[in-house]
Amino acid sequence: MKILVIGAGPVGATFALLAANEGLRVTMLEAREGPSREARTLALSHGSRNVLAQAGAWSEALRATEIHTIHTSQKAGFGRTVISRGDGGVPALGYVLTYADLQTVLDAQLITANVAVERGAIVSAIDDSDACATVTYTKNGAENQVDADVVVMADGGANLSRVPAITITEKDYGQAALLGHIETDTPHQHRAFERFTGDGPAALLPKHGANEFSLVWVANPDKIESLKALDDATFCAAFQEHFGYRAGKFLSVSQRRSYPLKLRTVASPVAGHVAVIGNAAQALHPVAGQGFNLGLRDAAALVKSLRAGGGDALTSYAASRSRDVERSVGFTDFLVSAFSNDHALAKIPRGLGLAAIDMLPFARKALAKRMLFGARR
Repeated sequence: MKILVIGAGPVGATFALLAANEGLRVTMLEAREGPSREARTLALSHGSRNVLAQAGAWSEALRATEIHTIHTSQKAGFGRTVISRGDGGVPALGYVLTYADLQTVLDAQLITANVAVERGAIVSAIDDSDACATVTYTKNGAENQVDADVVVMADGGANLSRVPAITITEKDYGQAALLGHIETDTPHQHRAFERFTGDGPAALLPKHGANEFSLVWVANPDKIESLKALDDATFCAAFQEHFGYRAGKFLSVSQRRSYPLKLRTVASPVAGHVAVIGNAAQALHPVAGQGFNLGLRDAAALVKSLRAGGGDALTSYAASRSRDVERSVGFTDFLVSAFSNDHALAKIPRGLGLAAIDMLPFARKALAKRMLFGARR
């Protein structure tokens, strides 16, 4: 079986490494020619750490910061939930690292594993026939074609339009996320925070420095643009008022940037000889940090189905992922709609729900397991 992966980002590279470990024949096409310079922060669950370890890509070079507890609350309302690593029965609930560090480790591991990667390859067509899929791409101005028994699209959705059989649904949340790096006067002690507000969620993820966090501030796009325009001191004061003092006093901020928030899903992750994984299959709102972890579970599940073989390997893959994807997408979408408002009547059931989870050990454990490993079949 010849497998072609389009996109050597973290999900595509992880899939390729897992597949190579199983003796599957994999080649990759990647538009990026040099090292990644993406500064975005990633929050990996313990389950995702296990997947990366299986791929040979978990190392000290990732400079990962452990998350031991997650504190969830709502602004101007009662109720809060604190989930600890003890609830999940794991050394850490999650790990915070940069996209670029992860990509660097994965790129090196692809070389070690002798996975062929055509860099600077720009896909122009994907033709699916009964016998195979044919991918046309250009590199250094020359056009090339390659046939494959299975084409894995892990390119963030850049080439979805080239496969007409894949139906896409999008939902615009009317929100944008502001990302940045912020320092406080109080050590984070490996605690992450998620705070629901009328504008949308705000989150802090502990970083490598003892007093450093990666921040996410969700609001309508106009407000986000105005926040980006503030000087650093005024921004810190605005975020302090918005978030409160649970993480201490905010002292400085840097690396502010933003992006619009939409939900994008495919009706089926499989069409003919093509399978879609990661952000190409589903792009989620950042609330609860489900998207990237869901993509890594896609990669591991697809390798499992291909390893099992048979003419229905891709059909088996699609069936194996339906429960986890549907529940993760539904959970994320529910949180956005249920918690992104200031309605007084909504705050009472929200607060009761947060308090109930906090007081019931079995509820905390169930939520922790769901966050760590996804929805099991």
